[in-house]
Amino acid sequence: MAQFLVLHTVDPKMFTSDAQMTVMKAVVDVFTADTYCITSWGSPAAAKIACLWEAPSEQAIIDAIAKGTIDLPVDGIYPTMVIDWAEVKKMLAGG
Repeated sequence: MAQFLVLHTVDPKMFTSDAQMTVMKAVVDVFTADTYCITSWGSPAAAKIACLWEAPSEQAIIDAIAKGTIDLPVDGIYPTMVIDWAEVKKMLAGG
């Protein structure tokens, strides 16, 4: 399945402990069998979230996020590949 990097600029209040569970539940609720977020990285100081999604298309991600109950603006969706640097290091070391 294709992987996409999805970037968001969010209200920094989304990073508070009170809001996190609400936000996480709302995001999980939009997942489908073939369109879902694998992992996310958040920077409260920058008010940014970067998410790695698996989906059949960018449109599938747009449709999933649109179903959500929270305001999660999308700055961009980019086809991507993941580089596992630990595996690269092993491979280069011959192991």
